[in-house]
Amino acid sequence: MNWLNHDSFAVWGMGVSGIASANLLARRGKRVIASDTRSLESLTSVREALDPRIELVGGGNVVDSAQVVVASPGLPPTLEVFKGLNVPVVSEIEIAFDAAKCRFLAITGTDGKTTTTALTAHILEAAGLKTMAAGNIGTPLCEVVESFGAADVIVAEVSAFQLWSTHHFHAEASAFTNIAEDHLDYFSSFDEYVAAKRRLLSFSTDEDWAILNMGDAYIRNWGEDFAGTVATYGLKASDTENHLWFDGDLIRRNDEVLWRFEDCQLKGAHNALNMMAATHLALRTGVEMDVIAKAMATFRPLAHRVEPVKVVGDVAYLDDSKATNAHAAMAGIRSLEGDLVVIAGGVDKGLDLVPFCEVLRVRAKAVVVIGDIATRLTDGLERAGHTKVVAASTMEEAVQMAQKLAAGQGSVLLSPACSSFDMFRSYAHRGDVFQDAVRALKA
Repeated sequence: MNWLNHDSFAVWGMGVSGIASANLLARRGKRVIASDTRSLESLTSVREALDPRIELVGGGNVVDSAQVVVASPGLPPTLEVFKGLNVPVVSEIEIAFDAAKCRFLAITGTDGKTTTTALTAHILEAAGLKTMAAGNIGTPLCEVVESFGAADVIVAEVSAFQLWSTHHFHAEASAFTNIAEDHLDYFSSFDEYVAAKRRLLSFSTDEDWAILNMGDAYIRNWGEDFAGTVATYGLKASDTENHLWFDGDLIRRNDEVLWRFEDCQLKGAHNALNMMAATHLALRTGVEMDVIAKAMATFRPLAHRVEPVKVVGDVAYLDDSKATNAHAAMAGIRSLEGDLVVIAGGVDKGLDLVPFCEVLRVRAKAVVVIGDIATRLTDGLERAGHTKVVAASTMEEAVQMAQKLAAGQGSVLLSPACSSFDMFRSYAHRGDVFQDAVRALKA
């Protein structure tokens, strides 16, 4: 099956991936009708970005005479518009896959996939391969895939939002970081979310690798019926072949020492896991272990992922705005030592807050809550027994409160455990506002 054998396509949703897929299809000579729920008058910038051969419709999503619908990842499968369609719904990443000549590596999971994707591309660049990180990490696959040849490698971060509408997309190696409760506002159930992640393995061949986190209760058994090679990693040794593990100090391949974790700029056990997943991905492409180990030492942490911002007085301020769910936030909190004040909150996605509140009770001497979830998070912290919780209405106010609560020692961490769209344009915008507020502080 190759979707590009069809002649007519409807592309729903004119975000970056919709524009990229519509343009690729137009370059291939396909008839494309692109539509968006926004009014046509508000789509001027979209019109300018689209190939002139594409028909643009505003005010709703249309099929017209299309043989295939390419759906934006922002459109959840639960939408009424998908019910009763008599044409297949496919993902932008699958259109790119069908247009590609290059090799693919893929990374998915609830947390850690962006760091793992960027780290893998960094290793491949160090090995001299033509590569880039693309997909959910920022640049749509359809925008770049045609510029990569058969020997080149695209490292693709893929999300459940993209995977639920795939039908044959697969990579020569697929890494799974973890599964945690998230996106219950998008899928009809947690099981549906997990199934979308696992779909990355559904179309694999016996030449492909499945790279599995053995510490994750959902992922660890996914290799049992996998036709290809299973590579594993975790925080414990294993007697299985092709296993990487972190002993708290050293990264090992079974009994072989690969490198000292403290020699790298990434910190925390969660990043050791990301490193091991990236190592397996690089090994699958043929990169030598000595190249991988050297590349690990030169990789710089990504923005908004426990990113050091500034030391004011004796207090270090760190930005973990990318922690958009409780599981990611807890990993960042656990990676730090000493006195800690946490700024948390944002959009309430209805997730279970009990584990997060318990971690805050143990690790944070004070918590500043913000956003839509502020009241529910405050109630959860009080039930957990946390006695020092205050609320702020702006990020600037939250930073100022956190400075007072830190009392001149330890760290202040922005660790939202929520998405950002109640107060900010994105997690990156939230992190930038936090950083600006920190830089405005006086000791």
